[in-house]
Amino acid sequence: MSNAATADIRDVNFGRLDAESDPHLGEFFLDTGVTARIGSGEHTLILGRKGSGKTALFTEAKLRPAILRLDFHDYAWDAHKAIQELGGSADSRYMASWAFTFLVAACRAWAKSSIHEVRDAAKAMQLRIYGADAIGGTLDILVDRAKRIRQIELPNAGDLGGLGSVEFANPAGAQLAQTAHQWAPLLEELARKCLPKHPLTIFIDRLDDGWDASEEIKLMLAGAIKAARNLNLAFRPMQRTPFVVLFLRTDIFELLRFGDKGKLSQDVENIEWSDDALVSMVNKRIASSCPVRADVAWDSVFSTERIRQRTTIQRYILKRTMRRPRDLVAFCLEIKKAAQSSGVSVATRAEVYKAEEAYSAHIYGELVDEMHKQLPDTDRYFAALNKVAHVKFNQAAWSAAVKSVDASCADPDLWLNHLYDYGVVGVPIVGGKTGGSKVEFVYDNRFSQKNIAGEVVVHPALIKVLKLKEGSAADSTPVEYDEEADD
Repeated sequence: MSNAATADIRDVNFGRLDAESDPHLGEFFLDTGVTARIGSGEHTLILGRKGSGKTALFTEAKLRPAILRLDFHDYAWDAHKAIQELGGSADSRYMASWAFTFLVAACRAWAKSSIHEVRDAAKAMQLRIYGADAIGGTLDILVDRAKRIRQIELPNAGDLGGLGSVEFANPAGAQLAQTAHQWAPLLEELARKCLPKHPLTIFIDRLDDGWDASEEIKLMLAGAIKAARNLNLAFRPMQRTPFVVLFLRTDIFELLRFGDKGKLSQDVENIEWSDDALVSMVNKRIASSCPVRADVAWDSVFSTERIRQRTTIQRYILKRTMRRPRDLVAFCLEIKKAAQSSGVSVATRAEVYKAEEAYSAHIYGELVDEMHKQLPDTDRYFAALNKVAHVKFNQAAWSAAVKSVDASCADPDLWLNHLYDYGVVGVPIVGGKTGGSKVEFVYDNRFSQKNIAGEVVVHPALIKVLKLKEGSAADSTPVEYDEEADD
């Protein structure tokens, strides 16, 4: 390997912002141990913020047994909303339809098994349920947008024999839910026979694509989580790995309310990234593009000079992410553009500063996209931050800014709490390596006790796009977001 001086940031493929469209994702994928914890059966519900790497994990994680991946992008959500059972608790209305969906997806996979007993049993079950019309893609099995489901033969009811069939001109809610409920025991019996011979884990991603913050979608997602948990418990004796693993945004999960949610705490894996892990991710991308070792990759394309407040370029960039891979990739891509424009092979603080404005606009767009469905006033929240005009402010300044944007707002503190929950603002925390202070954001400490009664600080990634001035209205001293000892 050559030394660091041979690298050129203009040659680095930092990848794409959306993992699903990145042809090099397999080369770049960095597993921080989540796959092993899924494989051991520890965790079955994978939570992470937008841009935290859920889709990359969904796409690239390798497990034994084989993974069946179901991506709910462009799923017929409106049709599925109609399929709910009558009676029972509200958060259980969709359990039967989800269990049916997961089990029939497995049946479809087993129908292609190389093990003839498994293949024959699955094909026979598929024929019983759908007859000769068992066509369409995997996610058309329950709600077929082409309306191919016309008739479902009901299962045998013990001594009563077959229950006949139900004809659907269009799949109809409670009837189809009841049909799914009746088929579930037979599908579970099939799974118990097939899993020992052909183990299978189903990964479910993009459930948040149907998210519209309505009570109905909350009940749907609660039903999916409860159905997955029940199946995992039922099939635990068959295989160590879970039968169903769900990937879901953290902020959406926190809005769901359903019985026994507290029991899920041991099933949850929160995707969290340390600064070291983020740097390792970028090092891997640099080393895959340039003839340098991963352990010297960062310093091969970024200057080691100090930047604002005596911090390194690496620390400066990291503090302007929300500790998510997509944020760091976005900033690196903008710095690469700046280096190409400047004609330099190693990015200096000049390129970092030049890239920061475009990166700030990117973060703003990501946050609006993440927040707007559950918080319709998102645009006003940011407008109020712009009115505050400074990086640091107190409650009085915030209330005045909110009133100037929306005189009818009865609770400015509620807006501020929402901004804190998404990492848009943080709070100063006294103490640290040298006894000074730093700013703590929600992703720094999941169990932090926010105190917005005092001063609040805007995330540094948003300073440029919101056109904020340094310090506060009373003191223009720049905010020190963290301490970094001089080397």
